Amino acid sequence: MSHFIFKGTDGTPDSPVNAFIFFTIKLWQCWRKKPVIDDDLLKDADLPYIVLANHECFEDFYYLHMLSHPRNPAYVINRYYCSGPFTGWLRKHVGFIPKKLFVRDTVTVFGIKRMLRKGYPVIIYPEGRLSPDGCSNSIVEKSGRLLKKLGADIVLAGIDGGYYAHPKWRKKAYPSDVRVTVKRVLKRSELASMSFEDIDRVIEETLYNDASLSSEAIYHQKNKAEGLEGILYRCADCGALYKTSGKGNELRCMACGAVHTLDDSYHFTDKPWSIPGYYSVIREMEEKEINALSLKAEVTLKVFDDRMKVCKKEDGICTLDKDYFRYRSDTEEFSIPTEKLPALAFSCSEEFELYHNDRLHYFYPKKDPVQAARWALAVDILTSRRNGGKNEQGE
Repeated sequence: MSHFIFKGTDGTPDSPVNAFIFFTIKLWQCWRKKPVIDDDLLKDADLPYIVLANHECFEDFYYLHMLSHPRNPAYVINRYYCSGPFTGWLRKHVGFIPKKLFVRDTVTVFGIKRMLRKGYPVIIYPEGRLSPDGCSNSIVEKSGRLLKKLGADIVLAGIDGGYYAHPKWRKKAYPSDVRVTVKRVLKRSELASMSFEDIDRVIEETLYNDASLSSEAIYHQKNKAEGLEGILYRCADCGALYKTSGKGNELRCMACGAVHTLDDSYHFTDKPWSIPGYYSVIREMEEKEINALSLKAEVTLKVFDDRMKVCKKEDGICTLDKDYFRYRSDTEEFSIPTEKLPALAFSCSEEFELYHNDRLHYFYPKKDPVQAARWALAVDILTSRRNGGKNEQGE
């Protein structure tokens, strides 16, 4: 019966399960504005190709699905989201390719090669995480060498407008003008003549986006700032830590009383004028203190097994300085050199996470959970320094 239903498409983007998922998603998205698609250049790409795109919001996978693909694409996605009992079953039937964040993962490479051999496009977010402030993250896992070896055309697609529709720090999604543009196609013949470094540079420069410069949507909602302290955790005026609070359309500092109000275009009405502008001020403060970096947090740790079930839960202490990330509890102690920690994934006002001994560890700060963003930013700064001080645009 199962063989009859799937007719040889099981485990691929052509499976009935895949069709059902995206039909359901289409219904879920029907009340929102349809994204504007500009994909004329896609016709220059030969199957099977690889799509690389910036990552502004969770719904990006849906926007990229609306490109005029000759065949349904396969997606490289966070392993966490496709390893549970139900999601693992979905992954098996729809052809999702799991990836451990910021860890070399040969399983992912094999999955990409498998889909390319079958003739399917493969969609990858090279940033590996959502943008915190609307500006593209630096790409810390360089892929020029792998992409050249794979020998497929590379489609560089930009997503603009998704950030304000559903930013990382806000649970609610709002209607927004979203545009998806195929910006460039790197033919496999062109890739063959490029260095690994040139490939990485072109990818980062082409995909970079600053949502605050290009968003044309108008947002009349009265609670645009709610949750914003999950990213803007430090006051840009007095420097106080964990004293900001987003309520209504205002970000207020409870230490100095400074108030910054978001207008209907998601810009502040005074300096620093925008969310990335405010975030940049915080980054500058943290950069000045990075040599004396000394973060410490009492946390609740959750460790997940291969099926994403919690196999361990305990209380402990995390510390971070410029050389090491450390964890200590009554039963365990380990350290990771920061040079082996290219980035730190996190959920706003909740937790930060990493892999240790091939298992995913979630760390939930017991006090001031907004500090999760600070730990992630500190690791970003340390990585940037190792890479020669390049900024988020790769300059």
